[in-house]
Amino acid sequence: MCITNSIIATMGYALLAAGSGDLGYEAMRQAAERMRDLPYTDTVFCQTRYASLEQWQARRAWLREQVKVAVGLVPEPPRTPLNAQIFGKIVRDGYSVEKVYFECLPGVYVTGNLYRPTNLDGQAPAVACPHGHWSRGRINHDDTCSVPARCITLARLGAVVFAYDMIGYLDSHEQFPHDIDSPERALWGLSAMAIQTWSGVRALDFLLSLPEVDPQRLAVTGASGGGTQAFILSAIDDRVQVAAPVNMISSTMQGGCPCENSPLLRIGTNNMEIGALFAPKPLLLISASGDWTSNTPQVEYPMIRGVYELYGASGKIHNFHVDAPHNYNQTSREAMYRFFGRWLFDRSDTDSITEGAITVEKDEDLLVWAERELPDNAVNLEQLTAQWKRMACARIEALRPGTKEHLADLEQLVRMGLKHIVASDYPALEKIGVRMAAPHLVYERDGQAVLVFATRRMSTGLPHPSRLIISEGGGMYAPGVQAPPVSLVRVQSLPPAAYLPSVVFDESQDIRQQSAVKFFVTFNRTPAAMTIFNLLTAIQAESVQSDTSSVQIVGGGPLGPACLIARAMIPPQEAEKMPAVIDMNGWNGSGDEEYMNKLYLPMIQRIGGLEVVAAVAANGPIWLHNLGEGFDSSWIVSAGKLNGVEVKITRTPAAPQEINEWLSRYR
Repeated sequence: MCITNSIIATMGYALLAAGSGDLGYEAMRQAAERMRDLPYTDTVFCQTRYASLEQWQARRAWLREQVKVAVGLVPEPPRTPLNAQIFGKIVRDGYSVEKVYFECLPGVYVTGNLYRPTNLDGQAPAVACPHGHWSRGRINHDDTCSVPARCITLARLGAVVFAYDMIGYLDSHEQFPHDIDSPERALWGLSAMAIQTWSGVRALDFLLSLPEVDPQRLAVTGASGGGTQAFILSAIDDRVQVAAPVNMISSTMQGGCPCENSPLLRIGTNNMEIGALFAPKPLLLISASGDWTSNTPQVEYPMIRGVYELYGASGKIHNFHVDAPHNYNQTSREAMYRFFGRWLFDRSDTDSITEGAITVEKDEDLLVWAERELPDNAVNLEQLTAQWKRMACARIEALRPGTKEHLADLEQLVRMGLKHIVASDYPALEKIGVRMAAPHLVYERDGQAVLVFATRRMSTGLPHPSRLIISEGGGMYAPGVQAPPVSLVRVQSLPPAAYLPSVVFDESQDIRQQSAVKFFVTFNRTPAAMTIFNLLTAIQAESVQSDTSSVQIVGGGPLGPACLIARAMIPPQEAEKMPAVIDMNGWNGSGDEEYMNKLYLPMIQRIGGLEVVAAVAANGPIWLHNLGEGFDSSWIVSAGKLNGVEVKITRTPAAPQEINEWLSRYR
């Protein structure tokens, strides 16, 4: 049995927040242990077929954004000077090899080897060569994988080739361990995958800085973890024209290392879809009978080829399947040379291309720091973390809403981030259904039941907006999950004690091993994100039910911050009809600890956190109360003035009568 890419289907743990409104990291960790059948790295995913090119292009736009957000490139880090150093040249038969280091970020060094043809005439194509998890990294040379042989042969064929270290391997190990991931760094989008992806982007910058490189002929190839780097870089960087990810795009294993599993990356998707993002450019899938790509000829290749067929480009994708264990062996490499021969070198005699004799250099002749010290400005992990945070804050601060143009740019960036943090946009009306299944009210999204309530309605019989009251009391539940029902009250008078809360766990479910949901946040929404997803559904569903197509939002207690995010995700033309009163539950500022304990959302700090989200939520009347003294309200106040909407800020909790009186002005 396989799992589809449907967001709702793969997110079947709908509303996994604690009944107390606990949306922090610990609630997420408990969710990973309690729930069954959640997608994870060894889930078997189904093929996805697209009916038209238009359908695929819409999906493609979403996925490219998702990947960029997941690998920490929204907002993109600044492209600071590379300060590249090339030295230690060795000349061999038909090629040369040199040592290279450059800064992908200030004090963060990418290290590797540059292979160049010795008989170069005019500009040459260039190939980026990330390595996989072989123990000797970019200098690994054995029967299963040889990075030097790959680079040497490509250079002899006429390419400029750069093989570079994964974070924490070989020379990079002088600065960082390989696994730098932590829940706190995830709030800022900092991960091993983020650094490796950015290193790949800057590796292309480095290659293009060489005068002999043809900017129209860039390629990338790597195997295993290097295969992941290859198809991720190909998916997000349009400069790559030819790609050959090896032994990695699989329906049954999505990557076994943190450096392949940044948070948010595969919520509702998998490597097959991400690999298809490269269409319609030339793509070679190399697979093996002895690893997780054993089904590629029957599963992954036909699925991705289906996307190429939508472009009329089925001739640009090829699968080479080798009877071997996990590898980038000579047979696989020679298949790549022939493919690159056609699409990168424009040769007609590709069948004659083979790998010649390989000279293996001594380690010290390839390792960058063998005879040099790390530069004085090299940073350690703690310093990298601080620098990454500063750069993110500077990017957001540059968009502080002093002008309408800055506010528009800020809104675009934050909304892009939020829709992938939550794995949802604000649902269109046609995606929402509301039906009675007495005594319950059922909300549907895309034809699937998402929320179920015990319902009671209060109405004066006059045309008034609905009022949606959201708090931690009661117990909303999702289909198939037993939990106490909740009253969802539509009122036109002083709100009674009625709630739209977060969902409690079904304690009767079996406990599964946490390892079975390894990389939980790579594949699944956190409880906080799931709550926001459901709030968006409920708000739109209530607008369907409202007498005036208008909804008044009252968010309370621990769920107040989640309500703020949901409010920010509502399009301006809708938000102006949805006044909101949100209890911020004493939210005090921008520190990581509050997000860890109260609202765990990977990447949220990278887009500015709640203070900046509040500015984006100021596209309709809004009142934030019970704010901590440390919360910087200047963002939302400035945005409200620019948008011409009322923004009210109070540091103390508001009384129900005050809330009712304020909302009554917006009937």
